[in-house]
Formats: sequence, structure tokens, C-alpha cells
Amino acid sequence: MSFTFDETPESRNESLDPPSYDLVYKAVGETDDYQVSLYAANAFPLSVFRAIGTLYRTNIQLESDGWAQYTVTATYGPLEAGGATPLGSSTFSFDTSGATIRIKAAKQHISTYTSAGVSADDWHDAAIGVKEDGDVEGIDIVFPVLKLDYTFRHAAGVVSEDFARLLASATARTNLNAFRGFAAGELLFVGGSGSDGTQNEAEVTYTFIAQPNETNYTIGLIANIVKQGHHVAWVEFQDEKAAAGQAVKTPVRVHIERVYDAIDFASVFGWS
Repeated sequence: MSFTFDETPESRNESLDPPSYDLVYKAVGETDDYQVSLYAANAFPLSVFRAIGTLYRTNIQLESDGWAQYTVTATYGPLEAGGATPLGSSTFSFDTSGATIRIKAAKQHISTYTSAGVSADDWHDAAIGVKEDGDVEGIDIVFPVLKLDYTFRHAAGVVSEDFARLLASATARTNLNAFRGFAAGELLFVGGSGSDGTQNEAEVTYTFIAQPNETNYTIGLIANIVKQGHHVAWVEFQDEKAAAGQAVKTPVRVHIERVYDAIDFASVFGWS
């Protein structure tokens, strides 16, 4: 007898208060209830999107109603506060405390003051901390950084030693394609943490640093700079003729460098 797994006319019952949704299928042609439940676990979606919002699979129930016949019901509901993350879903936390970096050229020079008063001249083209010998000292500033931690619950058998090695090889890579609403190049994967899931469902926490892509960035008098979020920009300076006995150093070029390789996050992590 061939095995069939078909939706019944009694399927798709829905309640808005409290939110719930059922899918009802008929399994015919298999006498082993374990095999039927295993098939159903892979056949039913992990979540459904309804008018009330996203509902998550909370249970799969088998009822025998004849030889090699089962009525199989998948029940969906909201994520309970404080409950375990449903299989195949994710939660996230974030930190926007930023980071400190050293810059050697400002976005814009505002003014210069001498004993004669304010001067409109910008001798150094927004270079910061130019010393007598022409060295550019720069200054440390707070730079906006978004850190994201996503916790995803994987099915049993996914989180193995091989999977841990895969995540290690994916560390320090940027997103080749759009991922979780971020454009290509805006996310840097900085590592994952979890535990053995070879025999059980397991949660893995994935940590990313987000930096926006720039299409019209300005450093000093150099404008219209285009750079991906995790490309490195560095400023090249040149000596100019001395002005009033003062060494003059000005930014002449901004160089954009790629330092990370990109990968398809969704295909490597198994979620998006």
C-alpha cells in the first residue's frame, strides 16, 4: 500500500481570541505511528502567518482511526512569554553602545582661531591634530555600532561537531546577500555559541555587527565616497607648502579596502 498524506475538509480551523490555528491531515498506508509522526514533523510548517500575526507550531497530535490510518493535527499558537523558542524560529537582542575609533580627518572643518581672531582659512583640509613635524595625530571618537544576537532553535541532528566547525569557518565573514533586512555587506558574523544537538533540538546564538553601507560619505574636502559597511577607509595625506611658518598636511585621497570575504549567510546557517 502506498503512503498518502492529504489535508482534510476539517482543516484550517482558526480562532482570533485566543489566537490559534489548526491543520488537519489524513495519513494512509503506514502502520508505524513513529514513522507517521516523523513524516508529519517534516511536512507541517514550523510557523504560519495569519491576520493576528505569526503563530508557531505548538503540537502535532496523531489519532488512529483504522488500520494504517491516522488523523494528524498540527496546532499553532502565539509564542508564550518566557517559553522555549519554537523549533525553527528565532529571537534577538541588540546593543547600540557603539565603539571608539581613531579618525585623522573630520567630516567638516568649522573654524580656526588665531590671535587676530577667527580665520576662514582651512590650512589642513579638515585634518585633525597636525603637529609641527607634519604628523597627523587624529582623535578618538565614539562611532555608532549595532551588535545583534540572534538565537535560533534548530531541529534535532543539525547542531553537530561538523556544524560547529562550519560556523567557525564562517566567522569573520560578511553577508553576500541581503539578510534579515540588511543589505549585502552590512553584516559581519563574529561568531556563534551553542551546545550538542545531535540527538535533540538545540539553540545556537549567532552574533553580528551591523554597519550601514555608505553612498555619499565625506572626509574633509573629499566627497561622494562609496563604501560597504565593513570595508576599511583610510586617508592618505600629503605635505603642502608651509603657511605662516606652520607645517601643512592635507588629506589628498581616501582609499577603500576589502578585508573580509563574503558568504551566503542563509545557506550556511540554515535560516534567514
